[in-house]
Amino acid sequence: MKLSITIVNYNQKYFPRFCLESLKKSSFEGGMEVIFCDNNSKDESLDFLKKAAEKKDIVLVEPGRNLGYGAGHNFAAREAKGKYILILNTDITVERDTLQKMVDYLDGRKDIGILGPKLMYHNGEIQQSCRRNFSITDLFIKRTFLRKIWPFKARYEKYVMDDFNHASIQEVDLITGAFMLMPKEVFDEVNGFDERYFLFMEDFDLCRKVKDAGYKVVYYPEAKAIHYHKRLTQGSLWKIIFNKVSWLHFASAVKYHLKWKRR
Repeated sequence: MKLSITIVNYNQKYFPRFCLESLKKSSFEGGMEVIFCDNNSKDESLDFLKKAAEKKDIVLVEPGRNLGYGAGHNFAAREAKGKYILILNTDITVERDTLQKMVDYLDGRKDIGILGPKLMYHNGEIQQSCRRNFSITDLFIKRTFLRKIWPFKARYEKYVMDDFNHASIQEVDLITGAFMLMPKEVFDEVNGFDERYFLFMEDFDLCRKVKDAGYKVVYYPEAKAIHYHKRLTQGSLWKIIFNKVSWLHFASAVKYHLKWKRR
């Protein structure tokens, strides 16, 4: 088995179907398995996954509760048999050659611990899927109107890498967790995701752990995927203050900075 794909679902409606359909159309060779961890969904997505599992299109694992994003992927990864593991969002669709290009690039490059593709929104806009190392201040600026005001605007643009050449293969600090390809042995070496993060920051934390272990995190724009992404935590200060997701993001950010401040 060459590739194991882990996907966490929690009430994602039709996205698991779209994601799986695109994976099944992939021209990937070498054998792959798709492992869904369902975090106790109550919508139609769980019915679809159960039927897909019956048809042997996927492996479905159900912890019986909402583990969160990172722990859900760890739970799915226990079933993984592939040389490589792909951590994937439900709201991603791949092109026919995406998986093959990425695995081919990783083959023989023992220095790479995480590889991320060029992510595109459905309207063709390039997603800012790479980040530089940051502070809590940078996150606050990004989530508020300050990102549009000088001098905070320049700081925001540096953090989200507006100056980054999205056509060039480059080593980066951080890659968002919507699409991360890793050698399974590296994932195991760093003990996967830190499960103290329920949602948010677990992807950046994984990048830091991989780099600490001596591997590179690389952006690889030769491979592309579509991300049907909805911004969850950006908006007016009033909305942020009274938004539960914003508080989850803030709590994870505090955990992240307390952890890495000691390193």
